[in-house]
Amino acid sequence: MKKYALMSLLIATIFSCKKDAVVAQKEEKIVVEVQKEALAQATTTVVNVTPSTTLDAAFWSGIQTMLQTNAVDVVFADGTYNITSTITLSNIGSATKRLQLKANTVGAAVLTGSIAKLMSLNNCQNILIHRLKFTGAVSEYALVIQRSPNITVAYCRFENMPNLYYGAVGAHYATSNNIIIRQNQFSNIGVGSTAHMIYGAFGVKRLKILENTFTDCSGSFIRFRGDNSTHGVVYGNTFNSTGAYIVNGIGVNPIFVEVPVFNDVNPGDETFGTSFMVTKNNFNYATVGNQSTRFALAFHHSGFNPTGRTHLISAADAATLGTGTVTEKRAIMSSKLGLDGTKILYGGNNNVNLSTHVVYRCWEAYGATAPWTGVVSISSAVSSTGLATTYDEALVFYDNLY
Repeated sequence: MKKYALMSLLIATIFSCKKDAVVAQKEEKIVVEVQKEALAQATTTVVNVTPSTTLDAAFWSGIQTMLQTNAVDVVFADGTYNITSTITLSNIGSATKRLQLKANTVGAAVLTGSIAKLMSLNNCQNILIHRLKFTGAVSEYALVIQRSPNITVAYCRFENMPNLYYGAVGAHYATSNNIIIRQNQFSNIGVGSTAHMIYGAFGVKRLKILENTFTDCSGSFIRFRGDNSTHGVVYGNTFNSTGAYIVNGIGVNPIFVEVPVFNDVNPGDETFGTSFMVTKNNFNYATVGNQSTRFALAFHHSGFNPTGRTHLISAADAATLGTGTVTEKRAIMSSKLGLDGTKILYGGNNNVNLSTHVVYRCWEAYGATAPWTGVVSISSAVSSTGLATTYDEALVFYDNLY
């Protein structure tokens, strides 16, 4: 009876937290997940917190002790949490017992503050961050995940953070493996081109971005930066760039998904990730504002060539990338850029005012001299086969490689 009561309570909580039709529709999808979780973890320790709770190292040490026995839900009461010191979780989590940081109502627990980061996870594991809202004058990241595998961020709100220099969500380093960002809403993010809705970097693996809504960012909406950040999934999201987000007096329409390297040493020390799957997204650009970067997916190089690669391609190679056969294009991508066109999976997206599907862009920077700079389409050299066709497929895409 207790087991069924717990299931009923969890399901009732989900249906009571619907704020609008979109949330209602998406929340229904996870009822089965909640039922399974309730059965698997019949005993969960619930810790209630309020805006007056001190979420310091001692608090999280106590949570870690509880995780040795049970799964733990840290439930944030509705209200505004004025964060004056970053909520830092370090070495927190259990491989077998999930820690959940959640609000009972989507967006009703609001984390805000004029600090560098609102929340930071370092060397953590198996954590679900659920229904929280991040907003305000934060300057670096709202949420940053470092060296932490199996972290999920779901049904959260990341809104109105115009001072962010790096990102609403950061996911960094190779041991940040299997990071799932699903069914969240992001809007009005960033101070300039360095800021992103989601910033994956320094070798992050299996960063899966599923069914989110993104509206207006000052820099590329999603970034998978260098050091072989790879096996990224971008599935079923809606990207809206209204051209009305102002940066340096100009309305911007940034790249939606960017895979860049920034090589400021000679030889360069960043290389491109090699495997990505981008499908079933809505890519919507406005006809107002800057129209020069309306690209769905861009591979970008700045600086010096990394060892064994020639990112600074010749004008002749650039011409071949633009007008050659698929075989010729893929040969240059492989030999010069380290990219395998058959592993860049792209297709089945809906587009409004999109300029180019997939591009390679090269810039001079950091004192490097480039024989060619510019943008060239490589859309025909990527693959439109082998794409996920359902959310469930996208959720486990690339998992067989790990």
